[in-house]
Amino acid sequence: MIQIYGIAQCDQVRGARRWLKTHGLEYSFIDLRATPPSQTILLDWLKHIPFDSLINRRGKTWRELPEERRRQVVDQGSAVDLMMEFPLVIKRPVLSWQDQLAVGFSDPLYSGLLLASLATDTVSEASSSEASS
Repeated sequence: MIQIYGIAQCDQVRGARRWLKTHGLEYSFIDLRATPPSQTILLDWLKHIPFDSLINRRGKTWRELPEERRRQVVDQGSAVDLMMEFPLVIKRPVLSWQDQLAVGFSDPLYSGLLLASLATDTVSEASSSEASS
């Protein structure tokens, strides 16, 4: 199932959720405030994208961090520590589906990631059904 990580008030998250609903795709929403991602989840995300892509350096949480704390984020380990301590520094939304990850939202990004894959899955299922008949 598709998972969306974010906060409900975020415009990008609202856009992503609206897009999924419009396209009839089921998803689960994980609020970063109520359920911050575990270290295991963060490390899994970092298998797919660099740590710099996961940290929202333009957001309020980042801007309110002391300069010294911001300078400490120099590698994957320090980035994970920061995201564990301040989950709202994570760029939103994070979409996790099968073995794929997307950060941020745009129609072309979601279309390319989800619709193309779903069409391929549907064709594969149809081929399997025909072969077993």
